[in-house]
Amino acid sequence: MKTLVTILVLLGASGFSPNVFGKSLLSMEKVQVEMIEIPSGNFIRGSAPGEGRLDEQPKRKIYVNSFAIDKFEVSNSQYMAFIEETLHKPPLNVYGKNELATEGGINDLPVVQVTWHDAVDFCFWAGKRLPTEAEWEKAARGNDNRLYPWGSEPPTSKTAQFDGEWDGKHTLKKVNSLPEGQSASGVFQLSGNVREWTQDWYDGEYYANSPEKNPKGPGTGILKVIRGGSWRSFDSDLRVTSRGKGGFALKTHGIGFRCARDIDSQTSKTK
Repeated sequence: MKTLVTILVLLGASGFSPNVFGKSLLSMEKVQVEMIEIPSGNFIRGSAPGEGRLDEQPKRKIYVNSFAIDKFEVSNSQYMAFIEETLHKPPLNVYGKNELATEGGINDLPVVQVTWHDAVDFCFWAGKRLPTEAEWEKAARGNDNRLYPWGSEPPTSKTAQFDGEWDGKHTLKKVNSLPEGQSASGVFQLSGNVREWTQDWYDGEYYANSPEKNPKGPGTGILKVIRGGSWRSFDSDLRVTSRGKGGFALKTHGIGFRCARDIDSQTSKTK
């Protein structure tokens, strides 16, 4: 179910201290973000032998509690609101020599050049969190065992931005574009455009030993899981089962993120 969430970032809200980001949060900041509710239940995670890479195996049924995930990737304009409010260090401007905040024509493009910690800080500021790897795959795959978020047909320019070369402001697509590539639940661009940080540490053998209910990844690790492929990826990396990885300090032109949040089961039933 779709829900429009108004997040109120207020002094003391979501565990903030007054100067947690170096600036007093004395005023209320309203950020309207459309999120998609993913109901609790089972889905098929991973790939069978011969279907995908070794770190995607085994293919098994996983249960995930209900959660909500951002309908779109976090945009530059949203991230700049976070920068302005918190004085967090801004990302590198990949489009020119000026500050990112002064660059024109990029507001609706996904933010890039953000580390895992940058993504975590933004989600915390917004009263949310990064999705777990299992949540991300469930939002992308749905309940019909599809190969890509839009179905099982190979990607095209109408469903994903992929297999491209860097071309400045023409490289990335707006976060609300390519509606033909949305998942069954209505989440946009889970494959292509930018790869997305998730909450989990990466372990190539984790699937074989993970819990069957609400897996959250290994307790420790060196690399973080990145999902979805980017504007530069080949179609094999756009599969909903494909797992990427990177150090939590990694920043590239092809990595962004979206946020998620828990859903209280009683509240969801009322809705």
